[in-house]
Amino acid sequence: MARRRTTVQNELIEKYGNMTWEEATEHFLDSLKLKGLSYHTRRWHKENLLAVLKALKQLEFVIEPGLVTEAMLREVILSMINAGLSPTTINHRVRSLKQFYQYLTAETIVSSNPAERLERKKAHSTIVETFSEEQLRAILAGPDKSQFVGLRDYTIMLLLLDTGVRLSELVGIKLVDLKLPDNEVIITEGKGGKPRRVFLSPKTKETLKKYLRVRGDISGNLYLFVSVEDLPMKRRNVQERLTIYGKKAKIEGVRVSPHTFRHTFAKLYIVRGGDPFSLQALLGHSTLDMVRHYVNLWGSDLQKMHRQFSPVDHLLRK
Repeated sequence: MARRRTTVQNELIEKYGNMTWEEATEHFLDSLKLKGLSYHTRRWHKENLLAVLKALKQLEFVIEPGLVTEAMLREVILSMINAGLSPTTINHRVRSLKQFYQYLTAETIVSSNPAERLERKKAHSTIVETFSEEQLRAILAGPDKSQFVGLRDYTIMLLLLDTGVRLSELVGIKLVDLKLPDNEVIITEGKGGKPRRVFLSPKTKETLKKYLRVRGDISGNLYLFVSVEDLPMKRRNVQERLTIYGKKAKIEGVRVSPHTFRHTFAKLYIVRGGDPFSLQALLGHSTLDMVRHYVNLWGSDLQKMHRQFSPVDHLLRK
C-alpha cells in the first residue's frame, strides 16, 4: 500500500492535478511522436519509465509524477543498483527520467524537476564486439547465392557491412528508397526518424542489382527484402538467418548479429581513415558519444593513421 500523502502533497494535487504516471508517460510519448522520433525510441523510453514506476510501487512511494521527489528517485536508483542492474541499464533509466521531467516541467504538469540533479552512474568501458576479416569471409561464404534465399541473405550481409544500418532500418528499406544511379539508399527509420543517406560500394551495388532481378516485381510489396512467401522480412527473420550462418562458419567469441555488423562497419571506417563527424552522419547518431567511444577503442590504429598522414610531418619532412 502506498504511503499516506502529506498535506503539502494534497495541495500539489489540487494545483497540478492528479495525473497518473501512466497518463504522464503517454503525454510524453505523444510529444516524442510529434517530434518525429521513431517507434523504437519511444518504446525504449516507455520501458524505462515503466521500470521506474514499478520501483516506485515496490518502495511504496507515491506514483503521481507531480508528487515524486528527488529523494524518492535517488532511492529508486539505489534499489536498482542493489538489484544488480548494470550501470548501462541504470543510465538508460536516468536518461529517460530526465527527458520525461523536462517535458513535464515545460508543460507545467509538475511544479519542479526532481530528476534535474540526477547523475548517471559511471559505467565500465563498454566492450564493442566486431568481426575479424577472417570471420567476415567465413560468414559471407555461407549463403548459397545460386538460390533466392542465399542471394537475399548475402545481399543483406553486404548491405549491413557496407552501410552500418540498424536492423530496424534494414527491414524498413523500401524500393523507392534505392537510388542506385547515385549509389545511395535513403534510410528513414532509426532514432529520430530523420532521413539520411548511406552509400553503396560497387560490389554491394552489383549484388543488390542481382537480388532485385531475382526478387522481381511483387505486386503490393514495397519493401526491399522479402521472404519466399513474398512477405516483408521481419527483424527476427534476419537475426535467425544470421545465426544460421554464424553456426555454419563456426564463429566463436562474438555474437553474429546486425549490431555486430554495425560495429564492424564503424571500426573499419575509423581505422581506414574516416573522420568521426562523417561516421556520426552515416550511422545516424544524434550525438558524438558513441563515435567518441569508437575512436577511444581503436585509438592506436588512429595514431598509426596520424603518423602516416600528419600534415606537419609532411610539411617539415626533409
